[in-house]
Amino acid sequence: MQATPIEPIPEKTVKRSSLWDVLWYILCGFGLFTVAGLLLGFLMHGKTGSLLFSVLVYVSNVLFLGGTALVMGAGRGKFSLAEIGLVPPRWRWTWLAVAVGLVLLLLPVRGGLGLLVEYLLNGNMDSLMARSQLIQPEGTTWFSFLLTLLFVGVLVPLSEELFFRGAIFTTLRDHLPVWAAVLISSTLFGLGHADSLGVVAASFVMGVVNAIVFEKTRSIWVPVAIHAANNSLAIILVYLAAYLVKLLPALPALP
Repeated sequence: MQATPIEPIPEKTVKRSSLWDVLWYILCGFGLFTVAGLLLGFLMHGKTGSLLFSVLVYVSNVLFLGGTALVMGAGRGKFSLAEIGLVPPRWRWTWLAVAVGLVLLLLPVRGGLGLLVEYLLNGNMDSLMARSQLIQPEGTTWFSFLLTLLFVGVLVPLSEELFFRGAIFTTLRDHLPVWAAVLISSTLFGLGHADSLGVVAASFVMGVVNAIVFEKTRSIWVPVAIHAANNSLAIILVYLAAYLVKLLPALPALP
């Protein structure tokens, strides 16, 4: 990524968006992604734990969430790619250290909160286990790991940050106080992971952090870096744990 000088971005004098645009983003992004997921589940019934199913879900995420932000938002002139710091990329390499540091700092907080919510509301971890099939379909093969890392660790974070921070938060920020835009966009981000209540709670926390960081830096690449570091770390830990479990039977028994 080619870094560009960081210059103040002047406040917009003309509001090109309305709160109705948030509804359009939700209908197009969430709506199409949900329909695609239901259709995939119907067509691939019995194969939802396969690598192909996971990849198709990831592709739907990129197409419908990221695509909605680019087409319905930037494409209609509701915001520009320069305003959100996407193109040209607004970046400082010190922000990468900040991103990794925040992920490591928030990891026990988000993880503990997610497990607590899941246990208190569901009484078990079944939905978390079901969600892990998307992260780790097809066992612990290198191909599965690298493909998952590409999509979940890179493309999905870019897609979701464009949608939730680039499109939704930017629009809300035009019409509401910052704190309200942060909370609403973060709630929507959490609800976007509603297949697991624990992940909803953990995602809300990340949404708040990413929205605040985006507001301070005016660069979409910083929340993308935080999101990507978080997802990549989760994938590495899940595959590492699965590999160790697979390795245990081969270890000699203790006397």
